[in-house]
Amino acid sequence: MSPSKILAEDDLRRVLSVMDADVQASLALTRATLHALAALSPAVHRAADLALEEEAERAERTAAPQQVVDIVTEARLRLQQAPEEARAAQALEQALVKAAESLRAAAA
Repeated sequence: MSPSKILAEDDLRRVLSVMDADVQASLALTRATLHALAALSPAVHRAADLALEEEAERAERTAAPQQVVDIVTEARLRLQQAPEEARAAQALEQALVKAAESLRAAAA
């Protein structure tokens, strides 16, 4: 293999690596935004869930790469789990607040 071809392949790998990082960051920011919006209200949460359902169906219908279907489906599953996790976190927070109040009362 010629040196110029090796350099071209190295350049291509670097470009693809940068593009992959950009795509991964975009996906992470999109997921964070989706979860933040869904936390605003049950109606917004349901709208986001329906939109993801439609996107997954569209991806399957248009024969998108399986990875696209998997990413959308995973995002939907995470969104559906978010309320359960939020309730658990809220219960833990309330328990910690009550424990702190009990400690204050006992110290007084």
